[in-house]
Amino acid sequence: MFDISICVPTYQRAGLLRQCLQVLAHFESRDFELLIGDNASGDGTAEVVEEFRPHFRHLVYLKHPENIGFARNMDALLRSASRKYVYIVSDDDLLYEGALRLARQVLETNDTVSAVVGGYTAVRSLDLEARVDYSDATATLFQQGEYPLLMDNLHVCDGQPFMRRATFEQHCSYLNRTGALIPLYFTLLTHGSLVVVNRPFFQHRNTGVSLSGRMADAWFLDMANADIELAVAQAMEVFPAEKVAAMRDKLLQLLYLQSARMSLHQKAPYLLWLFVKRLLAVRGAEPDFLLKCEHHFSHDFVLDRLQTMVVDAQFRRIGFCGGEIAQAMVAALSPLCPGIGFVPCDDASDPAPLDAVICSSRADLQAQAHQVRVIAIQEVFSQVRMTSHPCELGVFHARLVTLYREPAVNQTLGVATQAFSVLCSPY
Repeated sequence: MFDISICVPTYQRAGLLRQCLQVLAHFESRDFELLIGDNASGDGTAEVVEEFRPHFRHLVYLKHPENIGFARNMDALLRSASRKYVYIVSDDDLLYEGALRLARQVLETNDTVSAVVGGYTAVRSLDLEARVDYSDATATLFQQGEYPLLMDNLHVCDGQPFMRRATFEQHCSYLNRTGALIPLYFTLLTHGSLVVVNRPFFQHRNTGVSLSGRMADAWFLDMANADIELAVAQAMEVFPAEKVAAMRDKLLQLLYLQSARMSLHQKAPYLLWLFVKRLLAVRGAEPDFLLKCEHHFSHDFVLDRLQTMVVDAQFRRIGFCGGEIAQAMVAALSPLCPGIGFVPCDDASDPAPLDAVICSSRADLQAQAHQVRVIAIQEVFSQVRMTSHPCELGVFHARLVTLYREPAVNQTLGVATQAFSVLCSPY
């Protein structure tokens, strides 16, 4: 494996870096070049590097005077590498030694291949003893210039590729203010073929501070959109305009579905609603998917919107009326708004003025309703709806439920759909 440079970018994660290096230090062969790019960490990262220096014959420590961002850090590492093949390993990932051997063998035996990529094992805690058997691994070949195949298998771009250093130096970059990987793969496919192996090449620790846990953040979306647009820009000379538009939509569909999934995992109802709506705009949400989202999450959408409305308006005393719907929503809302008092509108013993009234619909209010601010749950629900099927609101187990009038709609709710299963699967 002496022809490989392993590059480890890091920032403020000395503990994770120690685990990463601990695994590399126990590889059977340590003739590889190890480069560590430190984005000006102040948490003892330098001490960890020095602790492990005796374990590696060829270690380069590149510490930047300031944080230059993850993309520039990775680019600098690859520009500093000196071996024939290069690979990026994140500081929160553990590389399997067998993956190095397999990737090197593929690249050595076929000089038309520009890169080799495998999957990864997502874990909550890293297993330093884990191994992968590659004896029965199979590979898929993406021929040079076969962009449509890459577009249909964008999950391939979710991991770092083993690359020929000469190909990277001549044609590629990890571009700042992008996620870097999607345009990188399109560039690699422009200058050679791509081999995709059906086995994990590393363990990835799912943490809230990793990039995979930030998909719903605005900066991540801007970065991912930059990836998409750069990839599209490379394909404009190959595909007609309608194909390029379809390509962009396909990339956005993947991004928005995963962002919605992350939002659900993070219990962020507004972001979940937002990304499902954006998914609809890029033709990535089928009617049955929208129906299931509306049916399962309307309570959370309405509750989240109510909380935002009353807290941001700085209301202090709110009345409620309109039966079990209003009562159920106020019961759910009250613990989320500890500084707000909620009182029944028919409580004659407390004549103090109200900031607003929550009701099921305006029809539930008395004639003097025009004198107070009104928050009608039916109106809030209409703002967050995802379908136009006739329905009524009800309450079941203290949650708002959507009761559809058409039997065919209720039958559809009982049929499993792949997109909704992906949305609800653990992240």
